[in-house]
Amino acid sequence: MQKSKLKNQKLPKGWRKVKLGEILSEKPQYGYTASAQSKRVGPRFLRVTDIAGYNIDWSSVPFCLINTKEKPKYLLQKNDIVFARAGTVGFTCLFKESPSEETIFASYLIRIRVNEDKCDPKYLSYFLKSPYYWGQVHGFLSGSAQPGINASSLQNFELLLPDNISVQKRIAKILSAFDEKIELNNKINQTLEQMAQAIFKEWFVKNQKLKGWEVKNVMEIIKRLPVGKRYDNRTALPKGKVPILDQGQSGIIGFHNEEPSVKANTKNPVAVFSNHTCYYRLITFNFSCIQNVIPYIGTNGYPTLFVYFLTKDKIKMRDYKGHWPEFAAQKFVIPPQELAIEFSKKIQPFIEIIDKNQKENQTLSFLRDLLLPKLMSGEVLMNSE
Repeated sequence: MQKSKLKNQKLPKGWRKVKLGEILSEKPQYGYTASAQSKRVGPRFLRVTDIAGYNIDWSSVPFCLINTKEKPKYLLQKNDIVFARAGTVGFTCLFKESPSEETIFASYLIRIRVNEDKCDPKYLSYFLKSPYYWGQVHGFLSGSAQPGINASSLQNFELLLPDNISVQKRIAKILSAFDEKIELNNKINQTLEQMAQAIFKEWFVKNQKLKGWEVKNVMEIIKRLPVGKRYDNRTALPKGKVPILDQGQSGIIGFHNEEPSVKANTKNPVAVFSNHTCYYRLITFNFSCIQNVIPYIGTNGYPTLFVYFLTKDKIKMRDYKGHWPEFAAQKFVIPPQELAIEFSKKIQPFIEIIDKNQKENQTLSFLRDLLLPKLMSGEVLMNSE
């Protein structure tokens, strides 16, 4: 590992630098190797792509087969933290509660368990979002020939730690107030998208035999957009002007400061299909992409909002492979253009509210991330009483 970004960090009284391995209750553990299954053949199977962006869409998490003897070793529990060791390297997720369904973690994830007498799990989860942590991740990746981080290297990452557990908990409580509001906005947005999908179903799924409807190949009503330069976790910056989309449900791998590859807004949204993971997103901001993130819009008189809800979730991931050929071969019963346009106008207010909430979340995230390093370094001192 390259020299730590914390080497010259001056700490206040009651704080110290420790290696991650020093505060764990057990050695980090690699996840289970199996094929993801769309059918409920066993427990949920959490993958790297499911934790990108720090949020998990459980409806998209697949299942896997695992024998009864091995399963307990890989089941996720309350206060477990999983770390992406490949792909979107460095992304982490804390399980504040045990998953509502049995869930095991996949092989490109590493699970760590904290000794709670030494460190508050929520405090650690926030440190793993801080610039001190990400500086070490990017430093390791830039100095390594391998595009990932193993369990041994992970244990050598350093963190800044108040000795007093109550101080750790208070820091986590301050930061979690921002995340609770972000989570509420995300739930509102999810409800709005579900409402839009229900309207789509009522208008178009139940009326496919009406006059003027015809069967079309999906490529007759969508246009795939060029994305120019593609980015990866080595070239992505932790902060910047333009977000870089990865293949996770809501994942942004990082940022850059060049021109965006694709421009979008609420009036001209862009649909995105992830080639390997089959996640769909409707984007209303300028962005760039990693490999296998495919943006598309409506064409030949069919609005993007219509084609997004038409195609969303129609192709589902079975194996980690390219699914675009399957996507492009689809055929749909398509309504007249006028009806598709009317639908788009009806749900446009939903999209504008979603966009407003997303922008508020960006502000909340900015404020949280502005405060986070000050709290994590002891620059803002916490009274332990």
